[in-house]
Amino acid sequence: MFLSLENWCSLPTPMGNFRMYDSGDDSVRIISFGAIEELGSEPLIRVHSSCIASEVFGALDCDCADQLREAMKLIASEGRGLILHLRQEGRGHGLALKIRAVSTMERRNLDTAEAFEILGLDQDIRSYPQAVNVLKHIGVNTVRLISNNPRKKAYLEERGVSVKTVNTHPSIRPENAEYLRTKNSKLGHCLPLATETDTHSDIQFYHSDQPWGQLSNFSKHSVFIDGRIWPTVEHFYQAQKFSGASIEEIRQCATPTLAKNRAYEFPITSVRTDWLIIRNGIMLQGLRAKFNQHPELRELLLSSGNRRIVEHTKQDAYWGDGGDGSGRNLLGQLLMQVRTELCHEIETQSLVG
Repeated sequence: MFLSLENWCSLPTPMGNFRMYDSGDDSVRIISFGAIEELGSEPLIRVHSSCIASEVFGALDCDCADQLREAMKLIASEGRGLILHLRQEGRGHGLALKIRAVSTMERRNLDTAEAFEILGLDQDIRSYPQAVNVLKHIGVNTVRLISNNPRKKAYLEERGVSVKTVNTHPSIRPENAEYLRTKNSKLGHCLPLATETDTHSDIQFYHSDQPWGQLSNFSKHSVFIDGRIWPTVEHFYQAQKFSGASIEEIRQCATPTLAKNRAYEFPITSVRTDWLIIRNGIMLQGLRAKFNQHPELRELLLSSGNRRIVEHTKQDAYWGDGGDGSGRNLLGQLLMQVRTELCHEIETQSLVG
């Protein structure tokens, strides 16, 4: 593999504008947010093994595409980071054996570990020399690895890379729930699955495709406000900073991330002068519309009971909180306000009835 820092192209995605670099090896795909040689200290890194089934065809019975999408969102939110996408289907065994293993699971009602064992396959034969080579090439010795796999962390550390782990948060579905539990119990992964049964601790959310992510202003739920349909609350919120054609331009952005990025591209002098005074009210207006116009979201918010709601992020100390209490968590506070209003509405209707 020969990484060419000069041979790259833009990679516009729903999460933001990445760069794709020539790795010198078609089995290794490298994308970064920003210039790869300017990642800085302790960059976010995702070393990702390919999964054609989920990434290309949308299969729901694993978490591979979920992890890749979440990693891209984390990196785009921070504004720097690197993803190495490796052709390593079936935990390194290749696509043919992966198909055979999945078929064995289905026919014999086995979990993924049992199917590999029946077929005489090692559970995981992957290695990651490409990641080590790239990091050495660009002079990065310490990373924050987006992964739930201790084997991946150990591989990098054994080769001189200092690693801090950043967990991904699986989207738990009927199709993949058993698979995720097996990864933890039999393959040694560290997926944070406690949210399945936890009904007392704080509700923490951030990205819209994580557990409780539908609470996010980025979730793909349109709202009808002031005679317009807005694709998300974030579209509505960002557009209210401006007047004239800018509003419609933001409303037409393909994703909430792109709407936010477009709003940041306008000169600061075009932002309305009272924005800092009215912004909380604008977000509240959007959230009220969202949870009143989508019955399933209304039920989700009400199901949170009296639990504290926290937008868990270190990237925005105004709307969220990184877990150390230093953030204001105003988005969480507004969500709890909307929840209180909905409860009051239900109580009032009950008394009238």
